[in-house]
Amino acid sequence: MAGYILSILGIVVAGVFIDIIVPSGTINKYIKSIYAIFVLAVIISPVIKFFNDNQGFSLNYQEYEINENLMNYINKNKIESMQKNIVLDLEDEGLNNIDIIINYSINNNELSINSCTINLKNLVISSDKQHINKYEIIKEVVRKYTNLADEEMIFYE
Repeated sequence: MAGYILSILGIVVAGVFIDIIVPSGTINKYIKSIYAIFVLAVIISPVIKFFNDNQGFSLNYQEYEINENLMNYINKNKIESMQKNIVLDLEDEGLNNIDIIINYSINNNELSINSCTINLKNLVISSDKQHINKYEIIKEVVRKYTNLADEEMIFYE
């Protein structure tokens, strides 16, 4: 790439010298035409080289590997975000101080949610929500984020 840029720079400098040295007249037109052909050749040379190397547009996908540490970090953040969103939604429903733990596993860089542990030991229900079915509301919110069945939600009081 550096050689290509240097050749373009050289052709520009040569063009300036040609403009200064060559006298105006009919010969000037011919010299500028020849110069234009050289400029065109320099600009097109990488394209010609690209197709002559028979590389085309093929990519070698075997060179790329998935960084497992990065995938684990992303999945861990995804689970933490789900847990926080569930707690925030439950607080909007009037249910405070609920601890949510999503149990998950990662197989072949695929995240799968196994179950959800819901600790109601410190649960505080807003005064305007005293006569609600807390279990149904919690199940609905957890299901919204995890798609877990009711049996996969474990409640502790």
